[in-house]
Amino acid sequence: MKIQYHLTANDFLSHAGGALARDEGRYGLILGIARRLVANPHWYGQDDPWFCSVQDKGRVCAVATRTPPYKVLLAYFSGDLFSVASSLSEAVAGKWAVIPGVTGDKELADSFQKLWCRKRGVTVQKTMAERIYRLEKVNPVPLAKGRLRPATEADKELVVEWAHAFYLDTFGTDRNMPESDITPALAGGAVFIWEDERPVSMALKTRPTDKGIAVGGVYTPPELRRKGYATSCVAELSRHILQSGYRFCTLFADLANLTSNSIYKKIGYKEVCDSVDYMFEMP
Repeated sequence: MKIQYHLTANDFLSHAGGALARDEGRYGLILGIARRLVANPHWYGQDDPWFCSVQDKGRVCAVATRTPPYKVLLAYFSGDLFSVASSLSEAVAGKWAVIPGVTGDKELADSFQKLWCRKRGVTVQKTMAERIYRLEKVNPVPLAKGRLRPATEADKELVVEWAHAFYLDTFGTDRNMPESDITPALAGGAVFIWEDERPVSMALKTRPTDKGIAVGGVYTPPELRRKGYATSCVAELSRHILQSGYRFCTLFADLANLTSNSIYKKIGYKEVCDSVDYMFEMP
């Protein structure tokens, strides 16, 4: 197997984009991030993004990417799993002695983290089991009172507050996961609010690919939960995305959150695959 490094997102997509695009629902995270980096290589931070692929007989078997200070992202297509994981582990180790964690296809991420922890002498600090969902048609779910609307600059203070609360709900005070800035998404018209006389829930669309776009950042304040607001917000945002011309929507759900998984299935999201997020102990 051969490791190939790619200096730019354009170069990476020219070599591995076809393999990712064959299943946009499964690989939309890496594909959407890479497409964003084509337009702005430093969208996620001041450090240059990093890309590599594992190839065997001219075929792309897997890829790894990283936008420091965030975790390494993995995608697996084919080939001997142990050989692929070993190649990617060595490639990442050649660039960084320490990484905050790894996210990707469960089978590849499992193998990668075992190799990394054994060779680098670190331990897994936290594991988040996730499931990727895909929706092509919104079910006729009953909607809560209110309406969906795009968030505006007037909502900035609230949106920033809710984004921080979403981060704490999802990651706690984990220092391995830097908190991202939601204001570019707000400025780009990607944040949406369900309003019942006042804002009561939030979701955003992110990481567009050719055929799909992801829904994320779903948040309802604790005192307003169990009223159907999140269901309504996600359902109507998903409908809006499909009506705008995309073939499907995707989202990641924490498998430990039974409520959110139930909501997404009720709306019409169907399981694609399992993903896993490993956070490593940092020195």
